[in-house]
Amino acid sequence: MVHHPVFKSLSPYLTLPFTLFSAVLAPLTLASPGLAIGYNYGQCVTDLLEVGLSAEAVASACASALRPEQVGSCVLDVTAVTELSAEVALAACSRDRRPLEVATCVVDIHEFLDVPNSAAVLNHCHRSILPVRYADCVIDTALVAEIATTDSMALCIAAGYRPVDVAPSFIPTR
Repeated sequence: MVHHPVFKSLSPYLTLPFTLFSAVLAPLTLASPGLAIGYNYGQCVTDLLEVGLSAEAVASACASALRPEQVGSCVLDVTAVTELSAEVALAACSRDRRPLEVATCVVDIHEFLDVPNSAAVLNHCHRSILPVRYADCVIDTALVAEIATTDSMALCIAAGYRPVDVAPSFIPTR
């Protein structure tokens, strides 16, 4: 039946959908479904229990997290470099869409600058849309301009500044 002339002429068209279907689904089935994108709930629970949070708070936080493994890692990193409680770190890390970047922001600022208030650093990193970029701004501004860390944080978090009279202007003149 495969050797029938009709099937020989249709065979390239019949294999194309199967090939596309296989090419799309094969990589998805080979990877573990949760580990590649941060759905490792066990790691989240382990990390949060390690910093001394209650089992009820850990279960609730990990179950409701979009990326539970990243939330646990964020809390571990923040509590390792600050004097903040695990509850405060969990509140910021679990409500952020980029918990790993929040942790990187906090760690970087603490590593390069003298930080008088760790809670303010965590709050600003959490509020920033791009936490790693925010940390770069704070560190570079404070070090190069030789201003206080708190002043640098306030300058970098302000979104109201808009440059004016920037050349060239692509707005057509009439």
